[in-house]
Amino acid sequence: MSTARVAIALLALTAVAGTAGGNASTPPKRKPPAVRIVEPGALALDYRGGLLVADRRLNRVVRIDLRTGRRRIVVTRLRDIVALAFDDMLRLYVGAGDRIYRIAGARKILVAGNGRRAHTGDGGPATAASLAGLGGFEVDHDETIVLAEYDNWIRFIDADGTISTIAGTGEEGYAGDGGPARAALLRHPHDVALRVDREVIVADSHNRVLRRIDPAGNVSTFAADFGAPVAVKGGPGNTVYVADGQANAVFRLSPDGGTRTLVARARGPFNLAVGHSNFYVTELAGARRVLQVGAMGRVRVLVR
Repeated sequence: MSTARVAIALLALTAVAGTAGGNASTPPKRKPPAVRIVEPGALALDYRGGLLVADRRLNRVVRIDLRTGRRRIVVTRLRDIVALAFDDMLRLYVGAGDRIYRIAGARKILVAGNGRRAHTGDGGPATAASLAGLGGFEVDHDETIVLAEYDNWIRFIDADGTISTIAGTGEEGYAGDGGPARAALLRHPHDVALRVDREVIVADSHNRVLRRIDPAGNVSTFAADFGAPVAVKGGPGNTVYVADGQANAVFRLSPDGGTRTLVARARGPFNLAVGHSNFYVTELAGARRVLQVGAMGRVRVLVR
């Protein structure tokens, strides 16, 4: 074979090899960038191995797979997200802009609030009511909702969507223990936790206490001497977890509130999610992180 024919054959082989292996000039595919969480806030566990994190800066909710660490955006275009919760059917609820929405795929179904900050609408549909500074809320097994209003009220939405006030007068203060919660004074409650028999624990934040509303509608002080209890969640065995923003700590309380255990240190803890073996806390001070804390106190940083 001549030298020219050898050269042509080599060129042909090179072309075939290049076709089989792909275009050599095409760069390898890169993994898509991880979904950013710039300013973590509210948290919720979906009990399918996922933690939902509200990004207060980017106005969206991100799900973190706790097994793989993968992130995906589940809700977008909601400003001022302050709370997340799930019902028994694992439907996500988002509190944002003094409204509560139930998320159904790409749809945001209004559940409560007209977007105006006021305290109106008792006895009527929650969707037409004004909420006076929406804080944390929880959804009970029958789809009723208990929510905190920062302007000194606790409200209840029953299964047919009617809203009512169950605690507070709107006046700021610390009074009413031993009597009806509807006549009690609160001082800027941030969050609520539901326990058995629809007992409600209130983070009465500026009074530095937790208040208890019993099933009969009477109020008492459940635990005192906090710095600033900003988040409260029920835990295993009817325990109560509290994020104290001033003490830079998370505490676990016994079912009667009488025993308090320090379970984590956190910088400006803001929100909590509590599972069977781990709990999660958002830090707002400094790096703005989300921490996972295990049963033995082992800390893992999920968002930094």
